[in-house]
Amino acid sequence: MEDETEQGRASQENTTMAIVVIQDGNKCDLDASPKGKDVVEQPSAGMMFKCIDELYEYYKTYGNQVGFPVFKKSTKNDKQGRLHFVTLSCGRGGKSRCKREKSVNPSLTMKIECNAKLNARVYDDGVVRVTSVFLEHNHELSPTRARYLPRRRSVSTSIKRRREKIDQVDGSVAEPIASAAEYGEHENEPSLEKVCQNYIDNIDKARKLCLGVGDAGAICNYFNRMQEQNSNFYYSMDFNEEGHIRNIFWADERSRVAYKSFNDVVTFDTTYLTNKHDMPYVTFVGVNHHGLPILFGCGLVSGEDTETYVWFLTQWLACMCGNAPKAIITDQDMAMRKAIEIVFPEIRHRWCLWHIMKKISGKLSWHSNYELIKTTLMHVVYDSMSKEEFDFNWDQMIQKYSLQSNAWLSTLYDNHHRWVPVYVKDSFWAGMSTTQRSESVHAFFEGYVNSKTTIKQFVERYDKALKIKVEKELQEDLNSFNYCCTCVSHYNIEKQFQQAYTNNKFKEIQEEFKGKMFCYVHSMKEEDDFGVYEVIEDMVFDNGSSNQKVCFTVYFKQAEFDVRCSCRLFEFQGILCRHIITLLTVKGVFSVPQKFILPRWRKDLRREHTKVKVSYNNWNTTPEMQRYDLISKKSAVFGDFGCTSEENTQIVLDFVEQFRQNFNISDPLDGSGQPIFSVGGSGQPFQ
Repeated sequence: MEDETEQGRASQENTTMAIVVIQDGNKCDLDASPKGKDVVEQPSAGMMFKCIDELYEYYKTYGNQVGFPVFKKSTKNDKQGRLHFVTLSCGRGGKSRCKREKSVNPSLTMKIECNAKLNARVYDDGVVRVTSVFLEHNHELSPTRARYLPRRRSVSTSIKRRREKIDQVDGSVAEPIASAAEYGEHENEPSLEKVCQNYIDNIDKARKLCLGVGDAGAICNYFNRMQEQNSNFYYSMDFNEEGHIRNIFWADERSRVAYKSFNDVVTFDTTYLTNKHDMPYVTFVGVNHHGLPILFGCGLVSGEDTETYVWFLTQWLACMCGNAPKAIITDQDMAMRKAIEIVFPEIRHRWCLWHIMKKISGKLSWHSNYELIKTTLMHVVYDSMSKEEFDFNWDQMIQKYSLQSNAWLSTLYDNHHRWVPVYVKDSFWAGMSTTQRSESVHAFFEGYVNSKTTIKQFVERYDKALKIKVEKELQEDLNSFNYCCTCVSHYNIEKQFQQAYTNNKFKEIQEEFKGKMFCYVHSMKEEDDFGVYEVIEDMVFDNGSSNQKVCFTVYFKQAEFDVRCSCRLFEFQGILCRHIITLLTVKGVFSVPQKFILPRWRKDLRREHTKVKVSYNNWNTTPEMQRYDLISKKSAVFGDFGCTSEENTQIVLDFVEQFRQNFNISDPLDGSGQPIFSVGGSGQPFQ
């Protein structure tokens, strides 16, 4: 007992020590651990965990890292029957239970009375605190052989999913384990090769949608009904060699027409695949002129591999007449990244910041300095004003908390150009990179899909879900037309945006006018026909605990009205920043050119998708929608006639061109009327 107290005290005193293995009284450094593998710190008294499962997963990870199996040795309940104490031990602890009658031909045993263990107390709220730790083992430890340890031979759901991805991404079934190095596993693969291989051998056989009773019929009935109501409803099905449905894609006419107006940025959302829902549902989502999510197509998939995503992206591109988006946002899925490189090789691809930041807890909560690391990481990501500042702050964080061996953080930094705000702000993302925007996009069908939803139920709820979204957009249109937000300043520039923009986007402009009170022009110099101005903003960091004066550079060529700011808010979000507004007011500018008032956010434009009649908004069908629907159906004769030969195609195109010129209608295929997100073509790049 005295030894136990002494050992526990010693462990508590070394809460931040480097990870070592105590082996026969000698310290054995673990630098030989496989490179790229997440390294958890050595257990010590006083460590806190949210629940028993989190503690168990941590200790298993530590055991796998050091090289010993982990077992739950014992538990003790309180008088109310609630778990009060738990002991996790080395799997080689205890005595062999070999029966005497088998002593001639005994079975294999790993029990050699090893005393290494961890004791913890469970509190009423479920929080677990480590009370004592015994680190010494009476046997050899081998991190490189950890994948052969007992209790790690089964293939968990996460490993199955990762194996499928690895298999499809690398195109090889014979080398799935070697390919795991790309995911930071390498030699410490937690499942035996044979077990994983057996699972992979059955992947192709299982590649089909798991349709329940009535699912297939519900899908077919829905597609038939939609096409009867609107011939422009698009769907496609993918079958395996046995004739089973593997993947399904569909998009109604409203989604297809809306894409013409908002095709600059698209989110390929697989939330329902990654949040443990049984619904294999994926969506293409953008944002409309109010900044609200709008659907561009969706589907059901049987896998999360490159082949599936290539098929899905190809079908969606065909549905949108080959018009690829300018930029796409996804999660960090490797198979998806490869599929996008195949189907959309020219577009800008970035990772969803919301997806990344919500993983902090799961990836770093084991660390004794977790709260400090979390706060520091969020400060580095959100508050860095330049690429150089981000790189410096990131390096400082890694050094301060000894996170050099953390595989997740290493991968994030290697791909920082795909997600860090300061690295992506030179492109237009329609505000879809902020936490709030991403959360709303990824919750498009929240309330209609849960962990128990069947495909049949979802198809039945689909129209109702879209109806609510359409109703909200129409309500926002009405509000922007009938109501306006009062200006917060007397500047005519603000009134310009008040008259042009939807209320939601004008509120964003107003935030910049409010922020102007914290800005002032500090200095000015001439540089290659540009006036270069330093605008100082008094900014607040660390939840209001500290103020800092930050300098932004504004370039302004007044003759051509070419203006840009180093914060890149306009390029990034299509909203004039407070630094430009500050300079323009100082220069006495009363209005801005139309190139700064993006058509994408205007409230006075009638967009085609609002005229489309579809099943889920028939409750609000207008005479305009009815006329549009009638003309769309009648005009199908042009397609039927024109597609029969090259000669007939030219006849139809000539007829349409003559009609367009007679009524002065712009050509929908020449890109006119689309917002131009560059601020000026003659300015110099930022240094």
